[in-house]
Amino acid sequence: MPELPDVEVFKRYIDATALHQTIQRVTAPAPKVLDDMSISQLGRAVAGRSFTDSLRWGKYLFLAMDTGQWLALHFGMTSFPRYCREDHGDDGEDAPFDAVRFFFDNGYMLAFNSRRKLGRIRLVDDPGDFAREQNLGPDALDMGEDEFVEMAGKARGSLKSLLMNQKHLSGLGNETSDEILFQGRWHPKTGVQALDGDQRRQLYRIMRKVLKADLEAGADQEKMPDWFLLPRRHDGEPCPRCQGPIRRISASGRSAYICPACQPGP
Repeated sequence: MPELPDVEVFKRYIDATALHQTIQRVTAPAPKVLDDMSISQLGRAVAGRSFTDSLRWGKYLFLAMDTGQWLALHFGMTSFPRYCREDHGDDGEDAPFDAVRFFFDNGYMLAFNSRRKLGRIRLVDDPGDFAREQNLGPDALDMGEDEFVEMAGKARGSLKSLLMNQKHLSGLGNETSDEILFQGRWHPKTGVQALDGDQRRQLYRIMRKVLKADLEAGADQEKMPDWFLLPRRHDGEPCPRCQGPIRRISASGRSAYICPACQPGP
């Protein structure tokens, strides 16, 4: 599932390609991804308009329109944006999985590609109001250290569940939480309350470090630092720190990958 770094890469891609272009029409080969609206409603909202700005909040990407409304995009498991010339729109192996296509007056198009049709597009009036309606916590990169420490001090459960709970902070998923815990040498099942104040600050700083390194790599595992777990996040792969085997376990109802030697159990 696309997580904060992936969605930030999508944001930068759209910012560089699809802003300030007049939308002539929109089609929805897979209307299932339209949340609480029909294709005709979406068409009336965007025809003759343009995307003027973008905002990321956790795993959501919001596209501002010159009407004052926004499109909220959630990428589900496998969705992503692609921008290309309209006459090349059906080229390539990804084209059959375009769920929604926005056609611009310059001959290009922006597609919301959703192979498994688990992505969602919704028309909203305000991203902040939408985030509150969805009970989303602050974006993980916007949350301050003191705010994080206070939030973690009140939380219960495991470190894995803390990091992945979108009500606490938005944007972290299974992969990023594994990386953060690996870098801190914490087992995913370690209880939040086992960390003292200094350790909660350390957790926050590691989270920031991991997210920034991931973004610098463009969320591309092949470009991630040698000390990252993610490129080796497979059962039996060697740990980048001690060369011991990485193991897959279950934690907080999810699969998690750890180095048992570097991250001993609680």
